[in-house]
Amino acid sequence: MFIQRLSIVLLGCAFVSTTALPTSAQNQSVADPAPRPTALNSTVKSTVKVGINEIVPFVFLESDPPYGYEIDLWNQVAGDLNLQTEWVPYESFSQMLADLATGKLDAAIAGISITAERESAGLDFSYPSYRSGLQLMVRSSASSPIRALVVSFFNWKIWRPLLLVLATSVGVGALIWLSERNHNEHFSSNPIGGIGQGTWFAIVTLGTFGYGDVTPTRLIGRIVACLWMGASFFILADFIASLTVEQLAKSNLSFKDIQGEAVGVIDSTTAEAYVRAQPVKLVEFENFDRLLSGLAAGEVTAIVHDFPTLKYVANRHSDKFELAGEPLTKEDYGIAFREGNEAIVEAVSQEILLFQERGYMRSLNEKWFGEDAAP
Repeated sequence: MFIQRLSIVLLGCAFVSTTALPTSAQNQSVADPAPRPTALNSTVKSTVKVGINEIVPFVFLESDPPYGYEIDLWNQVAGDLNLQTEWVPYESFSQMLADLATGKLDAAIAGISITAERESAGLDFSYPSYRSGLQLMVRSSASSPIRALVVSFFNWKIWRPLLLVLATSVGVGALIWLSERNHNEHFSSNPIGGIGQGTWFAIVTLGTFGYGDVTPTRLIGRIVACLWMGASFFILADFIASLTVEQLAKSNLSFKDIQGEAVGVIDSTTAEAYVRAQPVKLVEFENFDRLLSGLAAGEVTAIVHDFPTLKYVANRHSDKFELAGEPLTKEDYGIAFREGNEAIVEAVSQEILLFQERGYMRSLNEKWFGEDAAP
């Protein structure tokens, strides 16, 4: 009897404990912990065809395999995501983007600016990998001394100190004349002649710190002369500074200064759209080598391209090229994909964000640009 009762109790406990568990838990078998989720799924190809177009120092095509800032970045991303890369080099930037939009490529790398127009044309972009902008570049002043002289003649940095010297000299001359006109025979009583004599005195004093053929004799006139001698140090220093090579360079050249002249860009780039809206003659080139050679040969007066690339070239060929003014725009670079590949775009974007957090982007900037701060 005892054994029968014990059996009934045990069966009842087993029934209660079974019905108390959720259905899912009942059906779940013992297994390893859930694997760490990944951003890529099975629809993403393990081999990715990546179009590349040379843009120094982001992509160099002079060797196989290619190298550069964005090549390093992609290789690191591909390694983390277990992607095999098939590089497809292009001489034409526009053809590369066209092939990407039609599906002949899976991705494209070439310092590609993220724009609304490209997004609407069937492209998608990763999280920005570099912050840049368009820049104007011209031939170096040293490569064309005659042109440099002509440009400097119309440079406000030259005329400003000259006008300052003239204006202050006339002012000092007028004060000297007012104090001396009735007591000094060297100063004419006529305002035009007298102020002219005073101005001559001021200019001679400024240039030689000695007197010419006129000299103030009254106390007030001599006080003005002494004050003028002291001020002339600063006026002369400002004038000399305006004549330095740095001031004479085309650092402040703008589109107004080259109105109507030829300006080169690469076809189908953001530079083309920008320059088309300026009062200059647009000249399109197929690639960067032709753009640069066109500027060097005088086919165009200036070129507009991405700031980091032009800075890289100008630093290495300062005898041939120089940057003009500040960057014209602010743009972000990204890795381009064909629209519809959200999985790989998301995965690559997460990798770039992770690289920023870990300081890898800073290391890339220091390696290729010598910059301390990541974009």
